[in-house]
Amino acid sequence: MSFRGPSIIKVNGGLGQQAPSDRDVAGLIIQKGYEVSTTFVADTVYKLKSLDDATALGLNAASDANASATNACAAWYHISEFFRVNPDGTLYVWNGGTGTTPFAAGDAADQLMAASANGIRFMGLVYGFDPSATPTVTGGFGGTVAADIALAQAWAEAKAAAFVYVDCVVIEGYAASSTLVDLKALDAPQVHVTIANDSGYFASYPAGFTRSAAVGTVLGSIGVRMLSESIGSVKLERYPAKARGQADYSLTDTRQNRWVNFGTSASVSFDSLTQAQRDNLTANAYGFVGKYEGYAGVYHNADATCTLVTDDYNTIHINRIWNESARMVRRALIPRMNSRVKIDPTSGKVDPATIADWDAAAKRQLDSLLVEGEIADFRFSLDPDQDVIATGKVITKLSITPQGIAKAIEAEIGFTNPAQA
Repeated sequence: MSFRGPSIIKVNGGLGQQAPSDRDVAGLIIQKGYEVSTTFVADTVYKLKSLDDATALGLNAASDANASATNACAAWYHISEFFRVNPDGTLYVWNGGTGTTPFAAGDAADQLMAASANGIRFMGLVYGFDPSATPTVTGGFGGTVAADIALAQAWAEAKAAAFVYVDCVVIEGYAASSTLVDLKALDAPQVHVTIANDSGYFASYPAGFTRSAAVGTVLGSIGVRMLSESIGSVKLERYPAKARGQADYSLTDTRQNRWVNFGTSASVSFDSLTQAQRDNLTANAYGFVGKYEGYAGVYHNADATCTLVTDDYNTIHINRIWNESARMVRRALIPRMNSRVKIDPTSGKVDPATIADWDAAAKRQLDSLLVEGEIADFRFSLDPDQDVIATGKVITKLSITPQGIAKAIEAEIGFTNPAQA
């Protein structure tokens, strides 16, 4: 072409800049909520980016107190706890009416996911009930907890079948310390049950509030941590701006009277639990909070889910790592759907150049987990011997080496005599 010279094409994406993290987006189902004028109404989803957004809806400590005569859901408390612990998170809230069945098709959980464009990573369920009533306890459970564990797991599996990965569902539990259902036997690896109760905060509320459990606190504790961290960690790998420089990340906030006095949803204080009872709760996969003798602060005991200890997915953090890896592999491989797969004309094997291309695409995604320290290592492979021409399918494998968690620590202490050395 006459005197045009070379064409200059603008290329984008080379700086490697990342979109804001979506790993701390949570959903909260309030099965029986309360209404505040026309700003916080029943059977509606609300997206909150900060505690100010909740305040703008008319929610505050007074709105909880005003509703407490007939309802013990404490919507403001759970929302404020989420943002207190995880100030950079995003929370979608379903304010339920009287007939919410949380995990039924098209109901609260599905509506939260739809409102977030399937961006919610973990979800919580708070019941709300008449605070003058006593929960019906059968084998350590109150209300419909046992049924909802199974329903939540089935819902999470249905979402995964549609390639929407929910890391965990946190359910408000009620458990007496002496009569426990073994949660590990319930085959619900994506469900966590918390029985932690902030009894000091609710001291002036009706008695029913001492039977509630701190779902908002747990959701915040998940979101503020890296994927590979247990919510039971005493310190964080990365602190939010408000807490930089702290040696640990205690739940206690004396100014707001949060987690100064605490116990379980069976109205038993932590100090009243014997060591055997504490160990029994943890052994049966119940989430609660406590303190270490001689060390300041209040912390979660663990991040166990409702499945066997032999199940790879028996903790929240392992589910988070697997789900994030699944999302990344899908992002890497979707551009190769219905693409050509070069075949060696002599052997019929997948051409090495194709294997190298697919391997590089997966590594571009997964290397970020390695660099961030979320995983210790990974191995992506594509078997060259598979018959792609006959099957029309390419099978790949990803093996992940997770980081370890110090669930127990032993320290040997003795004396030495230099004269005997």
